[in-house]
Amino acid sequence: MTLPPPLCIIPPDIAGVRSVRQGGMTTTLARARPTKGQRRRRIREALEAYLFLSPATILLFVFGILPVGYAFYISLHRWRIQKGPFIGLENYFRLLGPPVNIAMVVGGIGLLIGAYYVWRGLFAQSGGWRLALRIALLGMLIIGGLTLVLGADGMLTYAAQERTVRQYLLSVLRTVFYSSGTVPFQLIFAFLLANLLFQQIRGRSFFRMLYFLTYITPTVATAAVWRATVFEPRQGLLNSLLSALGMAQENLPRWIMDPEGVVPFLAQWLHISLPDWVVRSPVLSGPSLAMVAVCIYNIWVFTGYNTVIYLAGLGAIPYELYEAAEIDGAGRWQLLRYVTLPLVSPTTYFLTLMGIIGTFKAVNHIYIMTQIVGLGGPQDTTTTAAIYIFKQFREGNRWGVASAAAFILLGIILLLTWIQNRVAEERVHYG
Repeated sequence: MTLPPPLCIIPPDIAGVRSVRQGGMTTTLARARPTKGQRRRRIREALEAYLFLSPATILLFVFGILPVGYAFYISLHRWRIQKGPFIGLENYFRLLGPPVNIAMVVGGIGLLIGAYYVWRGLFAQSGGWRLALRIALLGMLIIGGLTLVLGADGMLTYAAQERTVRQYLLSVLRTVFYSSGTVPFQLIFAFLLANLLFQQIRGRSFFRMLYFLTYITPTVATAAVWRATVFEPRQGLLNSLLSALGMAQENLPRWIMDPEGVVPFLAQWLHISLPDWVVRSPVLSGPSLAMVAVCIYNIWVFTGYNTVIYLAGLGAIPYELYEAAEIDGAGRWQLLRYVTLPLVSPTTYFLTLMGIIGTFKAVNHIYIMTQIVGLGGPQDTTTTAAIYIFKQFREGNRWGVASAAAFILLGIILLLTWIQNRVAEERVHYG
């Protein structure tokens, strides 16, 4: 029996004409045009869709896009309560330093990001292209690293002479201290508590509710209680505990009222002598004891919230995976490392992302805990980037500078979010 020649359909062209080829013959078929009723129905469906979308779109524009755009407009002016003259990017230069240094830092970061994509492109190429991409990668890494270092060095040198630049850069540094001193500990404690509460124990629901109370309790109330009871220098709970553990009375920290760095404090407690340049360095001396107190409070607040989210992530893991791993001889450590941790990685990624963004925007509890010694803490050692912006608005009435600082902070958050997304591509497992 002779089979018919294969049927070949050619994609339609711009006019919507479709060609069908069978054997050596080609037949052209015109696509049917929609009728008048079909066109009306499509228009009606599109209008209905836009009508349903319009309430959310209007709210997003009025309360989201429009305020952000107006804030950017303010940042381009010398604005103190009333609108001043247009000054362009001068407010940004007042916070970060000369334009040359800013361009070098931004260019260095851009080259390093480009090097990342070139590095990823190496795995998709073969032959002579791999050598060319390796040379490009090496050049971008060297040039980007040098440009970034030189630009940052210029900004720091300029900050030593310009008070505004120094204050803002220090606020960003304190924000980094605050974020790195809270988010990792929140995740570790929450994961451990979630694993404990996931077991078949009595009162499991009660303990879940108890740990979540720290998150839903008003921040103003809990921050005031912690300041007055836990971190009180003379009879506070924490200092009473340190005294019971054998710390001398003269070595007890003053917590919220103490601007000393945590590294010099620990060195003094352990009778270790540090060079003066380490003690004076805002980086090497570490966060102040006031900032450590704020970090401890923040860990207490958000550990319960993270615990509840981790419990939801643990509940989504199929129990059959644990049974299969146990049949293969896996112990508890192997189950934790090769089953639990990979499958809760989406939860860890979400909590890490939201935790870092939250620490960069934190204001309420820092304001309540440090107002006893002035907003920003002793010697401004708890003035994070968000607190700096708040102080520019409230105390200095420098709305243009505050808006520019807010957009710089937005850029930093976007950069950190991009880095986290790139890191999560290979480390987050969705089932």
